[in-house]
Amino acid sequence: MRNILFLTLIHLVAFAYTQTAKDVNILLQKTIDLSALKAHYSEEEVSGYTPIILINDENIPDNLILFKFNKRVKLLTPEEIETLSKIYKGNLDSYFQLKIFKLDDSKAEVIGTFRKHNPINIKVVFEKDNGDWKIISSKAG
Repeated sequence: MRNILFLTLIHLVAFAYTQTAKDVNILLQKTIDLSALKAHYSEEEVSGYTPIILINDENIPDNLILFKFNKRVKLLTPEEIETLSKIYKGNLDSYFQLKIFKLDDSKAEVIGTFRKHNPINIKVVFEKDNGDWKIISSKAG
């Protein structure tokens, strides 16, 4: 009986983590797809020549998969960006850095920046409606 209860508990914890990771993926994808950011993407980024990067920190699940301009968004630590900048000849200014990421069952808030030089401030507030995350307010600029 204890084993069954223990296995049930493990399944519930795993489901909660999976749901949270899925929610984080959806919220961050919606953030990088903000229409307010369209004017800020360069031609090199749109063409896929310059990679879009998300700074990987403790808020980012390891299995996060995001796309922008039909290319996978790179998840890199600040140290990896530093190393890559020494060997990559292109521009590595195109990255998102999260400052605040709040998530509960029905609301979420993402605050961060896009670009290292001349950063663009981003703030997005989400609400969950019938299982779908909707943008309540957003600002980029």
